[in-house]
Amino acid sequence: MGSSRLPLNPAPQALGRDAQLVLGFQFRDPSLFQLALTHRSYCNEHGLDAAHSYERLEFLGDAVLQLITSDHLYRRFPDADEGRLTKDRVSLVRREALAGAASRLRLGEYLRVGRGVEASGDRNQDKVLADVFEAVVAAVYLDQGLEAARRFVKRHLAQELAEIALSGPPLDNPKSRLQELLQEQGRPTPSYRVAGRKGPDHDPVFTVEAVIGGEVIGAGRGRKKSDAERAAASDALQSLQQV
Repeated sequence: MGSSRLPLNPAPQALGRDAQLVLGFQFRDPSLFQLALTHRSYCNEHGLDAAHSYERLEFLGDAVLQLITSDHLYRRFPDADEGRLTKDRVSLVRREALAGAASRLRLGEYLRVGRGVEASGDRNQDKVLADVFEAVVAAVYLDQGLEAARRFVKRHLAQELAEIALSGPPLDNPKSRLQELLQEQGRPTPSYRVAGRKGPDHDPVFTVEAVIGGEVIGAGRGRKKSDAERAAASDALQSLQQV
């Protein structure tokens, strides 16, 4: 990707320390950040190829965002089905959400654009801001890896993640409540294992245990594994709350 980076020339409104302080992220390779903040119109006016704009980074950033948000939702809501997870992910990565995050970071102010875009005020359009946010996510990923990108996304989409949590699985879902309680205690997410099965194939009864690090913290029964898991989580909740 080295051939598509711009030289580190002085840029409008500081593409250096000030902008990075707003991000809360210090780039090891600042040219990646500069590339993430360069609009195609700037390239057109300066005789640069479109590869010197943020568009390639935007492509990568979209994929990184999809992975990070999918992983977060999968772990955060263990009982949510594919449809619910997909709906929540779409909500997190929709244009308005990403543009909101970009606005909070003032990315539009730091964006290098051509004179036409500057005159029209399009630097602050939702589409442009959302694209730039994705490009910055990709720049963080390339600069310091997936975990750095994960921290960056969770920090700057915290408002949207909180809204998803509030509309997440109902509070009477014992598996979700157990996971939240354990997170508050700094303990890992429990796993669920089938400890027994009785009855005929057409009408089985499952016994499931909730386990953390080999320790059984709850057990329950149900005619479906999912019902037995919820019963085990409920049993674990009762035990932990009594303690």
